[in-house]
Amino acid sequence: MSIAKVVHLRVEAEHVQALDRTLRQARLAFQLEAGTVHWDIYDLGEKAERTLVEIFADRGALERHDESAAVASLLADLEQLGVEVVSADEYTQLLPETQHQND
Repeated sequence: MSIAKVVHLRVEAEHVQALDRTLRQARLAFQLEAGTVHWDIYDLGEKAERTLVEIFADRGALERHDESAAVASLLADLEQLGVEVVSADEYTQLLPETQHQND
């Protein structure tokens, strides 16, 4: 079953462009990781906030991602920018991809 993580970030307004650059660079690497289904950055309309949506094929892929040197590097970069993690939530897919609720 797929695992999704939704991470909300906040940064001071003067660091938004640097945050966007940092996240775009991370996205290039993370989208190529084995087991990554989706990894992207969303702007929900708040100027100094970004939301990351990460979807992994399974728990193992999520754990490999979280333990990777690339994630450690991203976290260090975010700390330098003074980024606040507002929330980080994890979701597990309930139904296998081939089933539908109406079945």
